[in-house]
Amino acid sequence: MLDWAEFDPDKAERVAQLLVREACGATSIDGAGGDLAQDLRHDGPAGLTIFEVKSFTKRLANSQKRQITDSLSRAVKLHAPYRWVLVIPLNPTPGEHAWFQQLRGKFPGVELEWFGRDWLDGKIAGRESLLSYIEGAQYTLLRRAKQHGMEREALTSGADLVQRMNDLRRLGETISPYWKWNFGSTPWGEAQVLTPQRPEAAYEDPINLTPLFSFPADDSEAQETADRLQRVLRLGGEVEIPGRFVQELRVSAASEATQRLLGEPTQQVSSLRLISIPDTTGLPLRGSLVLERQNGKEGLSLPFTFTERVGGTEGRTLTGTDPSGLLAGQLEIQGMDSPAGRLELSLQPLAGRYPHDALPAVRLLAACQPGDSLHFRIGPVTSLSFSADAAAEGVADLFRLVAALEVLQAHLGTLLPIPAEPMEDADARELMAMALALTGTPARLPFTGLSVPLRPGTIGTFLQSVPQGPGVLYGAPESVKVTLDGTRYDVPGLAFWASNVVLRNRAELEALAEDDAADAVATFSSPDDTNIFMIRAVDDLGPEYRRVIDLPEME
Repeated sequence: MLDWAEFDPDKAERVAQLLVREACGATSIDGAGGDLAQDLRHDGPAGLTIFEVKSFTKRLANSQKRQITDSLSRAVKLHAPYRWVLVIPLNPTPGEHAWFQQLRGKFPGVELEWFGRDWLDGKIAGRESLLSYIEGAQYTLLRRAKQHGMEREALTSGADLVQRMNDLRRLGETISPYWKWNFGSTPWGEAQVLTPQRPEAAYEDPINLTPLFSFPADDSEAQETADRLQRVLRLGGEVEIPGRFVQELRVSAASEATQRLLGEPTQQVSSLRLISIPDTTGLPLRGSLVLERQNGKEGLSLPFTFTERVGGTEGRTLTGTDPSGLLAGQLEIQGMDSPAGRLELSLQPLAGRYPHDALPAVRLLAACQPGDSLHFRIGPVTSLSFSADAAAEGVADLFRLVAALEVLQAHLGTLLPIPAEPMEDADARELMAMALALTGTPARLPFTGLSVPLRPGTIGTFLQSVPQGPGVLYGAPESVKVTLDGTRYDVPGLAFWASNVVLRNRAELEALAEDDAADAVATFSSPDDTNIFMIRAVDDLGPEYRRVIDLPEME
């Protein structure tokens, strides 16, 4: 049984309000600016009920009766309730009961009720969190003493462990009626998460966290961290402060019970991460990034959607992606009346992704040049404009690789993941040549000669088909091979072509022509150092391939 007279009056009234709110569905009225004679109110089907909470624990004197009567009179005058309830940790004596009956006579249109100590004790019975809140550390110590004996018992099974953990969790929820600790995984690892136990916790029992930082002027890392912190405070975002720059973290709660839950008011931390709360109002914001050249002509366009917003003291930061999720954008907007923006685009790792997904984003980045402009448009309306910088180093090569893979993928009719490992120079050159040839443009190869193996018994026939002087060479192997991430792909439909080559080792081949078992290699080169080209294979050779040296068995 609680001795309400021992408790702080404000705390006793607070607990009484919580019990009324939960039992009767009432709403507490903050009396900071005057509660207008309504500690709690409930608008029900029958009308308005006003609850008046008093912390009187001794017999009612005339002054206290006047306070109660004044509260009732003001409530009737201001709100005209059909029901008025006095909530007080005191059961009425016969004299107090008679006095309360007289009040009923003075306010005949209002139903009057007395929720006394019996009512409060009945509602708080078994409510460990409220008992801990009102009795303070003494109650918690007694509970911990009982728990101590249990903790010394051995665990014999997983069920014992689960039961013990559940008991401790439930016991932890009794420390404060407003807050509790949850334990679980976060993006940064295992953590204790402070969680409200009731919706009004944040404003009825607020918690303040006040970090004190120290950023030495002669420490470059400290200054970089301070700059990141200032940026997050100004525009929102996320920043982690190493513990050596955090002098202390002051943690304070409005109630003594929640302070016991949080621990010491001053704490040391190994690191401190500050995260802005996202605001998704009006999001997602769908539009397009449009590249405009220096001459005013529009270039490429890419759909782009902003999906998250955080804010700070001077502006806000929006983040979003293109449809593939590979091009991430961070838009910083400073100012409210005349906002100025800065857009930073970054490409996510492409390894394992498919070229058709990555190509639009990579193409846009590769196309950016100093003096160009980048606009974010919603339909025809330009929302913000930015000056474009030159493409980052390596983006142009990356674009050529992805574009080549996209062409090859379409030609083969199979998905080709973007390689995780850098390609060998020879493989990269061959891939680029294949893609160029497959698009209908002859691809110049880095050599002016070509070796072709001949099967046994075919040397004589081969020599008869090859002109004595320079001529055009065309060779269409069954496939050309390329290796990507250790996987070899056979690419059909390609051919080798040169406009002016000559057979260099004719004499050697003529000597072997009569030997049907001889293996041989025919060597061609250009007398004027004209390169060999890779082209798309053709069925009708046409006039540009006159004087053809046909090499159908090329490998």
